[in-house]
Amino acid sequence: MLWLLGITFSVSATEMMVAYRVHTDESWQATQAIITQAMARVDPEIELQWIAMPLKRAEISLNKGIIDADTARTQFAYQHSDVVTYPSAPLFRVDYYLYGRTHVLSPQDYSQVVGLFGDQFAQKIAQKYQWNMLWARSESAALSMLQNERAQAMVGPGMFDDELGGEALSLIRQSEKPIASVSLFMVFHQRHAALAKRVGAVLQSMNDSGTTAAILAKHGL
Repeated sequence: MLWLLGITFSVSATEMMVAYRVHTDESWQATQAIITQAMARVDPEIELQWIAMPLKRAEISLNKGIIDADTARTQFAYQHSDVVTYPSAPLFRVDYYLYGRTHVLSPQDYSQVVGLFGDQFAQKIAQKYQWNMLWARSESAALSMLQNERAQAMVGPGMFDDELGGEALSLIRQSEKPIASVSLFMVFHQRHAALAKRVGAVLQSMNDSGTTAAILAKHGL
């Protein structure tokens, strides 16, 4: 409360509901740190309410305006929607790798590959190499399908160091070099178009100043 000349004013922050994938790894922590810092620079009165949602549910919720924003999405995700808007600058770029049992062959050597359900960029890669794609609803499920030989390979971002270090997935190997790279964005509902424009400018400033790179490095990315 603020008191001025005997008049009481109520000051409350603006809450924004932001969807994210269920991650506990360094990639998600870096994403959250970048977004939190960018939003604080744009408007410190905004309070981010984080809500875990799978890819498809987040798309439906954002299109319906149930949530305010979605995180770490490629520009393929909402390409057919006219009710969302992207900031002009990405959060960061992420490399996609192939994963195989004991060793990794060339992309052309595989025909049946598993990816994460709703990952449009993985779908674009699959079209390039003419893979028959299988889809899993979580990274752990996809890795298990590969481990149990239900797929020849897996395609996904390079963020599975902790999982691959465990005994259960000890046979899985990541390709030495990425097979593709893609920019990841924060996506807003169209009602926040003005805010998205301001966030884009801040994200570009963070990229140019090295702030984003420092956050990624802090999280081992």
